[in-house]
Amino acid sequence: MGRLESSTESRPARLMTMRRGRGAIVKESKMTEILITGGGLAGLNIAREFARSGTPVVITIRQINSRIEKILGEYRDLITVESINLARGGEVFDLFSRYGFRGVIHTVQAHQQAQTRAANRANYDMLFNCLEAADTTGTSRFIHVSSIAVYSGMAPPLEEEARFPSRPVLDEDPDTFCFADLEDNRILAVPAFETTVKRALELIVLDYASPMQMGLSAALQPNQRFRDSKMDVAVVRFSTQFGPGYTNMGSPISRAVHTLAGRDGLMEGTGYGGMPLVPLWNRIAIAPLLYVRDTASALVRMMQAEQLAHQVYNLSSGYTTSPREQLLALYRIAPNAADLLHVDPEALRAEPYRTGSFNANLLQQDIGWTSGFSFEQAVEDYIRWLQDHPY
Repeated sequence: MGRLESSTESRPARLMTMRRGRGAIVKESKMTEILITGGGLAGLNIAREFARSGTPVVITIRQINSRIEKILGEYRDLITVESINLARGGEVFDLFSRYGFRGVIHTVQAHQQAQTRAANRANYDMLFNCLEAADTTGTSRFIHVSSIAVYSGMAPPLEEEARFPSRPVLDEDPDTFCFADLEDNRILAVPAFETTVKRALELIVLDYASPMQMGLSAALQPNQRFRDSKMDVAVVRFSTQFGPGYTNMGSPISRAVHTLAGRDGLMEGTGYGGMPLVPLWNRIAIAPLLYVRDTASALVRMMQAEQLAHQVYNLSSGYTTSPREQLLALYRIAPNAADLLHVDPEALRAEPYRTGSFNANLLQQDIGWTSGFSFEQAVEDYIRWLQDHPY
């Protein structure tokens, strides 16, 4: 895939109109190269990073809201928001036919909010619809966003070429990627069903790297031809993200940063899974941190690269996995952190967790990407952003 231009000066003027559809006003563009599915934490920051380099993008969301507008900020002219249900094939093919995307970054997901297995069908519908539309309309590169969760229960090394067992189970290795509950019982890092869904979605994407072949018992119909897929596909596995646009408030580190930025009462109560914040911080740190602006810069570099030598990449900012070291870094950044956070460093694990080889080394080797922020720089940048974008 050829390198994207870094500015819009050589492009024809973009045709911009306002269109009311599906209950919201959206901008319609005829000259956009990149589609980002999903307006969550990763998607919005990736869109901003492309726009920062002068590349126009389209981002899809289910419903436009004030939070989206605040995050887009000064880049509204380069980011077109489409309100669309990606689980509906007709809407997806209409979108792709109107824009002719060169690249797609698929970040949208539904499984974390789904209450039943059946509700997860939307994940497969959205992915198949986007893959088929991309393949049909000549998209050059399709990048699917996955997660470190695919390694749940596995012993290290957690490398890109690791092979998954048929079902998520806990390996006996003491360095297995797993969490501990409040009674210190080892449990899967994420529920088995979520792990299974993420693994299945990866397999579907990677299958599109090869031309379609029928089963041996299938009969070729008269005039039937298969398209030789020219689409370049890749999977990128994220670690635990934090940074501008985060709103879930289940993560202790994000609650701490929001507190330092001026929010009150966030260091009380519980986080993910209803677990008290200090025990949760001690357990969740087993997954390396990923600053969301690193996420964005890595995805832009992946889309701009002439070629990707591999189809699967891990992504982490490479920060310490010691909860105590993370807290002490916050204390160094903000002189009043101890008074605001009310967390005793002695209550947090001092020894860093082993990352099990989950790092961005392969990405650095192939395209030269490295983290643009130290942990302290990331926190300072995050605090500044929160102070400028209160919501």
